[in-house]
Amino acid sequence: MNELQTVMLDLFKDFKRVCEKHNIRYFLIGGTALGAIRHQGFIPWDDDLDIGMPREDYDKLMTLKDEFSHPYFLQNFKTDKNFALGYAKIRHSDTSYIENFYKFQHINHGIWIDIFPIDGMSKRKNAEKALGPKPYILWWMFYLAYIGHFFAPLRKNTWFIQLLLYLVSLIALPFNICNYMTRLIILWMKRIKWDKATLVGSYMTWAFNKEALPKHFYGEGLKVKFEGIDAVVPTNYDAYLSAKYGDYMKLPPPEKQLGHHYHSGVSTTISYIDYLNGKR
Repeated sequence: MNELQTVMLDLFKDFKRVCEKHNIRYFLIGGTALGAIRHQGFIPWDDDLDIGMPREDYDKLMTLKDEFSHPYFLQNFKTDKNFALGYAKIRHSDTSYIENFYKFQHINHGIWIDIFPIDGMSKRKNAEKALGPKPYILWWMFYLAYIGHFFAPLRKNTWFIQLLLYLVSLIALPFNICNYMTRLIILWMKRIKWDKATLVGSYMTWAFNKEALPKHFYGEGLKVKFEGIDAVVPTNYDAYLSAKYGDYMKLPPPEKQLGHHYHSGVSTTISYIDYLNGKR
C-alpha cells in the first residue's frame, strides 16, 4: 500500500466498526471489490475506495455522524452545506486531497472514502436491464446543482452548452439550488424500494443504466480479506465483476494502470485547511 491507501484503509476500518456496531449492511463495490478479489486489497494504482449500501442501511448510517470523532468526518449534504452530491464521503480532516473537480467548493477536502447508496433501478419482473432516461436526467440535475462547474475551463466542443448551463444555474443560485437540487435527486433515487426491486445499483456512480444489476448478485454479502482485514463483497462477486469488467482477472495494459482522480495537491500529514492557506 502507498501512503494514500493507508489513510483510506484507516477510514474504512472506522466505517466498518460503526457498521458492525449498528448491524448495518455494506459491500465493497466497483474497483474496490475487484481489488479485494484479484489483489486481496487495493488495486496497486487505485486512488479511491468505494462502498455501496442498500438505501435503508445508508440512511441509517447518515444518522450516525456523531459516531465518527475528529479527525474523521461523515460528509453529506446535511453535514457540509456546500457538498452538493447525493452520496456521502468519510473524510480524514487532518489530511488534504484537493480534487480538481471540487477545489473551488468550500467543503472538507480531506482524504476520503466514498459511500454510495444502492437503490432500486427496476421493479419489472424478470428485468435484465434498466430502461429509460432517469439516470441521465439525474446526472443533469447534479450538474446544475454543482456551483463549482462555474470555474471549470470551457471545453472546445461543449463550451456553448456549458455557458447555457452556467447561466441557468447562476439564475437559480439565490434559491440555494445546490442543497435543494440534491434533495430532489435523492428523493427520486429512493422511489423504488430495495425490497420491491429486481435490479439495483447506484445512480451516483454515473454508470447510468449499466449500473443496474440483479439484486441477487449482492445477496447477503460474502466476507473476504482486504489488506488483511475482513470486508464484505457481493455474494455472487463473479457475476457482479464480470458484468462490470468482463475478464476481471486480467490486468489492463501498463498505460491504463492509473488512478482516475485528478488533484492539485495531496498530503497525508497536513490538514486541508492549512494546505489551502499555503502552510505546506
